[in-house]
Amino acid sequence: MSPKVRNIIIATALVAVLATLYFVRRNATMRGVDITVTCGGAELLTPPEVDSLLAIGFPQLKHTSIKDLDSRAIREHLERHPYILKADVDVTWGGKLIVNVTQRDPVVRVFYEGNEFYLSHEGTCMPLCPKHYCNIVVGSSDYKEPRLKRPTQLQLSQEGGEHPAALLRIWQLASFFYENPRYGDVFDQIYVGSDGKLYAVPKLSSLYIVVGDAEELQTKFENLWAFFDQGINQVGWDTYSAISLEYEGQVVCTRAEAQ
Repeated sequence: MSPKVRNIIIATALVAVLATLYFVRRNATMRGVDITVTCGGAELLTPPEVDSLLAIGFPQLKHTSIKDLDSRAIREHLERHPYILKADVDVTWGGKLIVNVTQRDPVVRVFYEGNEFYLSHEGTCMPLCPKHYCNIVVGSSDYKEPRLKRPTQLQLSQEGGEHPAALLRIWQLASFFYENPRYGDVFDQIYVGSDGKLYAVPKLSSLYIVVGDAEELQTKFENLWAFFDQGINQVGWDTYSAISLEYEGQVVCTRAEAQ
């Protein structure tokens, strides 16, 4: 037998084997689900809870043939959940469904117009999670503006939208704290006053910080930290009742009234 004929026979046999394996694999029943959940902060969603979401949307999933699996439908089903930012779905050669979920990270727990919910780092509404504790800054507002009809439809990161001004400012400052824990770890409350100004309250002090608007936050808090290092630590935290960052390049303090 010539080498050329032998190579053709080998190649034909290999193609036949691969085709058979592919056919067998496609018609085989799925062999389990492997789920991972990735989050950058508080864990609000666990693999068993994602498994329950799959069971609700696809009751026969674990008895489905690999050829009948609809990865796109599974992904879209998961990404409709308010806690899920992204879901990647794949099937291994051995028939196992691999689901990698990226959780949205909450940056603030908001009390707003009788509603209570989280705002995610992406600016979306996340309902509270009774099963998992979330140690994040709290936000509220006394600012009067048109009532928010559907908190679940919030998309605060979208430019040009008609967002509630107070919620937008709370989210902007909370996101800044999330991205800069050096500053964020010091505060446990954010609120918008009836004057529309943004305020932040430190965890271990009775004074409050007047942030004003949500512009130039990096510069404002760099100035505040410089004051903490060079000023307030010399005279004590009880010396002032308020510190304002509203004015460009300045840290303006209000002395506490003598007891």
